[in-house]
Amino acid sequence: MKILHNHRQFPSSLRSSVTIGNFDGLHLGHRRILEDLVKTATASGTCSVVMTFSPHPLQILNPGKAPKLIVPTEEKIAHIESLGVDYLLVVKFDEALSRLSGEAFIREILAGSLRVRYVFVGHNFVFGYQRSGNVALLEAMGREYGYTVCVIPPVEVRGSRVSSTWIRELIRSGRISRANRLLGRYYSLHGRVVSGQGLGKTVLFPTLNLAADNEILPGNGVYATVAVFDGQSYPAVTNVGTRPTVAGTSLSVETHLLDHQVQAAPATLELQFLHRLRDEQKFPSVDELKKQIARDVERARRFFRLLAKFRRH
Repeated sequence: MKILHNHRQFPSSLRSSVTIGNFDGLHLGHRRILEDLVKTATASGTCSVVMTFSPHPLQILNPGKAPKLIVPTEEKIAHIESLGVDYLLVVKFDEALSRLSGEAFIREILAGSLRVRYVFVGHNFVFGYQRSGNVALLEAMGREYGYTVCVIPPVEVRGSRVSSTWIRELIRSGRISRANRLLGRYYSLHGRVVSGQGLGKTVLFPTLNLAADNEILPGNGVYATVAVFDGQSYPAVTNVGTRPTVAGTSLSVETHLLDHQVQAAPATLELQFLHRLRDEQKFPSVDELKKQIARDVERARRFFRLLAKFRRH
């Protein structure tokens, strides 16, 4: 996949099939659009192009309402590439672009630079200055410029419409299993492993402490997780929270590996969240906390045993 930062960089000898959006989280709805895009591009001999924006348009238009991103940019790019997309066009969203009308956007970018043949959008897609562009405008100008608009219907999972807004709320509230269903994969945190208070090794259970790059963390609580580092995956149990029993104040992400001990902590860590075990609690003593952590570890082990049994069948 080639990454472009200006629509004028798209090769003038090629025609494109294009989709446009922020694609935060690359959830099942996004995947449906991108899979249809790649399939159509392959069949029609065009190049599949995903057009997205940096920063998020609301950072310019209404900073107070700009959403926290579900996944870091690097992770989003990796997911897009994994679907077989030819070009990722990351356009700088600035004041000038924000004032481009819907008609001008189609004329100058889609029909002009990208020489589009197919456009893939959701049914409620809007674009351009003061939301002057929509599906009806795309279809009307498609007749003039010779491209086809493919409108992808909403994707639902167990009666819930898949959307980035809903997924953000699920993650923040700790409903991680439901968020995973809408994402179509496990929600992951990425970042550096940092030093903690040292209580894990001396008093409680040894942990890897993650300084996550993600803008959204799962709600405070204890989770069954998978820790990925040095090319290997390890079942684990993770606490997200402020550690009230030991007078913690700052938010931390602490992970105990169930059946593996590291000689030296890895530099970086990916942490996949599979299932919420319980809320974070304040216990009357460190000894009571240690007993609860032991129970959490056993619950996590049972969860992974059931998961392995389910996968075998």
